Amino acid sequence: MSSEKAKNMFKTLFKKGDVILIFILILAIALTVYLSHTKNANDVCIYINGTLKYTYAISSDVKIDLNTDGIDMHIVIKDGKVYVEHSDCKEQLCVHQTPITKDGGSIVCLPNRVVIRVENREIDAIS
Repeated sequence: MSSEKAKNMFKTLFKKGDVILIFILILAIALTVYLSHTKNANDVCIYINGTLKYTYAISSDVKIDLNTDGIDMHIVIKDGKVYVEHSDCKEQLCVHQTPITKDGGSIVCLPNRVVIRVENREIDAIS
């Protein structure tokens, strides 16, 4: 296929407006991904069964004992880091996961249906 034929085929498939629209969509997706990466988050949010149950400041030093709904889990917030110290789940993946920090992140324990996320939960004036 010659380059002239490929160019003509491209012109018939995409009009100038289509190329601009595709560019804007790619830019919007890239911006959304960039902005969704939380920097300097300030809250540790603990979700159980998809519902937010507990919120703590990332700057606090606290040990949280979850002993409800058949869950036996110990979560530690210390020195700006969050980690699972103990869990009664079989594989212990949540216990061996790297601690999360104010830069964002999450720890998930599927057997216990617990998600620990570091989030920026401040509400701005526009919201």
